[in-house]
Amino acid sequence: MIWRGAVIGCASLMLLTAPAHALISVVGAGMAHDCFIAAKAGTDPRGGIAICSTALAEETLGTRARAGTYINRAVMKVALGQIDGAMEDYNSGLLLDPDLGDGYVDRGAALIMLKRYDQAIVDINKGIGLGQTYEHVGYYNRGVAEFFLGRTTPAYYDFKKASEIAPEFTPASEQLKNFVVTRVRVPAGQEGAH
Repeated sequence: MIWRGAVIGCASLMLLTAPAHALISVVGAGMAHDCFIAAKAGTDPRGGIAICSTALAEETLGTRARAGTYINRAVMKVALGQIDGAMEDYNSGLLLDPDLGDGYVDRGAALIMLKRYDQAIVDINKGIGLGQTYEHVGYYNRGVAEFFLGRTTPAYYDFKKASEIAPEFTPASEQLKNFVVTRVRVPAGQEGAH
């Protein structure tokens, strides 16, 4: 007999936290930077949205800074449950700068909240492919979407990858506790059978 692969199953119904957000770093000393800081802190999304809106309306921003400000404002709208408004901001930001991997991952998180898991995976895969500042967030969010689609094996591997990239990122390591990994013994002569 030989051992083949791993069988991965959930030990119990997973208590998933909300998808994570990656944010877009905006450097400088203006309101757009303050918008980034507000989104990163996450403590006052209403105030942060106001800062971002002021930056978008009153500051002369480069393309990347303007795109990042839209995306950071979207993250705070998601925190307030304003998903439709967040989607508009994600779309505006990504239209301005379609190379922002973090923006696609963040929009994927919003799509997860809308229960549009297949679309979320498409966005998250694009974000992972483009590269992200917070790479572990992409794998974690994709794991969440995969789980909700009933794809426990890919979900497990995405949570594992997120945990390997950022061991201090507890949402991924907490999700791994919900899985049981076992080896399957395949009788000789049935190695290729499905």
